[in-house]
Amino acid sequence: MNANDVIKLFEQQNYYLQSDQLIKRKIHTSLIHKMLDDGLLEKVKRGLYRLPPDKIPEHESFTFDYFDAAKAVPKGIFCLTTALYYHGLSTQRPAVFDMAIPRTQRTPKLFTVFVRFYRFQEPYYSYGVQEIKTKIATIKIYNKEKAICDAFRQRRIIGEDIAVESLNAYLKQSKKDINRLIETAVFCKVKHLIEPVVKAMVGF
Repeated sequence: MNANDVIKLFEQQNYYLQSDQLIKRKIHTSLIHKMLDDGLLEKVKRGLYRLPPDKIPEHESFTFDYFDAAKAVPKGIFCLTTALYYHGLSTQRPAVFDMAIPRTQRTPKLFTVFVRFYRFQEPYYSYGVQEIKTKIATIKIYNKEKAICDAFRQRRIIGEDIAVESLNAYLKQSKKDINRLIETAVFCKVKHLIEPVVKAMVGF
């Protein structure tokens, strides 16, 4: 098997392959290393490879770095500033992805994308997860209401101004669910911070 055969294999497998999948197909590590040196492959994390970004089809919502993080951290959930930006609740795309992982999971080391990990304990980790299926990967991200409430929960880390901005932006959107927002705020124990703003802006 030569480099072109390996590239075709990656294309058939949605552009990402793990080491054990390559070994199973009897692709020698020396060929993988040469393709890495030649820029024909990139190493996302230990044991996970993909084709270069320009070989990955464009998606209407996600760039290749979202897929890198999702593939490299299957239990990761995009949260905080990343989720706020995706939902249109923040005007500036963060330079670093925010991702929630289970409290007991080891922090992965990624080579192609910068991720800031947050260890969420249950039940906060599993609450409000939205799954977006694409041909390349399934993106897990917190829904609007959970992203806002997490921002208030973590306001000392990400900044209270970001949390307030996201809530104001949400309340100005035509598609909003105030009941779900308040329910989520109660769950996240930030109702006392969110409810007064909601009452002032929409009279809930």
